[in-house]
Amino acid sequence: MPLDREQLEAFLAEPRLAHLATVSRTGRPSIRPVWFLWTEDAFWFTTRLQARRGGREMSAGSEVAVSIASDERPYRAVLATGTPQVWKQDVPAWLERIAVRYGEREGKNWLQRALAEPDRVVLRLVPDELLTWDYGKGDSRRQAAGQSMRTAL
Repeated sequence: MPLDREQLEAFLAEPRLAHLATVSRTGRPSIRPVWFLWTEDAFWFTTRLQARRGGREMSAGSEVAVSIASDERPYRAVLATGTPQVWKQDVPAWLERIAVRYGEREGKNWLQRALAEPDRVVLRLVPDELLTWDYGKGDSRRQAAGQSMRTAL
């Protein structure tokens, strides 16, 4: 069974890295580990629109795929797809919320540098599709049988 709402929220509250994939205009994929925050039924990320390849691809309209997985057994995972939007409201507060969940001191140090970057943005992704699973609940067998792992928000 896909993760239920409570399990999804708990899993995404853990400070894991997300792997964010984009596609260039020529069709070349790229992926990178990123910090994220899950709140308000959306993923929140940060990037630089000119200085980072992924930022340039997203500003050109690339759809994205996101993968967040546990490293320990039983394996759990969340996969999401969609088109992120640049979020312009309360940018410093969103950057801080994203950063400090990965360590208060390190996050605040990073934030000071990030606020000085003119192309630094916050991205909000409301998933078009969300897939989740927990192999500890037998989801590998369900997947092998062709059952859907779609998760409703």
